[in-house]
Amino acid sequence: MKSMRIAKSLLILIFIFPHYGFAQDTEEIVQRPSRPCPPFIYLEKEQIDAYFEVTNVNEYNKLIPSFFSPPERPMCRVSVIDYYKMESASPYQESMIQILAKYKKRKSGEEIFVWYCPEMPVTTEEALWGRFLAGFPKVLRKITFEGYRDKYVGTCYARDGKTVALKLILDLRRGRLTPDEKRALDLISSVFFVTIKDGKVLIWGNTSVSKYMIYELGKGAPHIWKIEFGNSMIEYPNDPKNYLCRLGIGKPITSYWLKQKHRFTLQAREE
Repeated sequence: MKSMRIAKSLLILIFIFPHYGFAQDTEEIVQRPSRPCPPFIYLEKEQIDAYFEVTNVNEYNKLIPSFFSPPERPMCRVSVIDYYKMESASPYQESMIQILAKYKKRKSGEEIFVWYCPEMPVTTEEALWGRFLAGFPKVLRKITFEGYRDKYVGTCYARDGKTVALKLILDLRRGRLTPDEKRALDLISSVFFVTIKDGKVLIWGNTSVSKYMIYELGKGAPHIWKIEFGNSMIEYPNDPKNYLCRLGIGKPITSYWLKQKHRFTLQAREE
């Protein structure tokens, strides 16, 4: 289906239940939105993604739910996204911290890579519907997305709206990808995103669209995607409740800015 192919470019995450993996803050209370859920039809988005090595492998392995198993190379993905143009729902921003894991499909037995995430902060009450209807781990937070001539900065704040929970800075660069970046991106282009809803794993697609790797998106469909690579830096507090602090973020692997102009909605399949 066309809509399924489009969904492969999305950034979706896992909903966390306490007995499936590490839970969200026990003090977190998320109320069901007061207004009916609108159709979430996306038209344009802009985002920065950065991938890092992890230094606390023991903590990393503890954070992987029982549905999944650890990968050979632990990897953390940090993203800040601006869904600035919507067809029905209001525009909003979101951020996410994801860790790489492996999942063995229940039906076929095939093992694939997936992105797992404990929390998906968003900026509108409307966007919280994804938590209740599809298992996205959404919480309401203040998020900013800033773009400059050769730099992008994405910041997510803590519950108080003042304390920085993460700040992702991307300085654009010229030049070719390194061999290590290329190898990592070849893997990343085939990684799926999942949510857990009612005890079932839902697969929402992978990073790139079928025949294109991430670094080929701009060349393959320049009217839809623009992508530029850069050097990333991340800031976060020394707080044991902060997931980046718990994981111990290490050496940057690769990072990029991506702009997409394409009408899409979300669909998932159970595996």
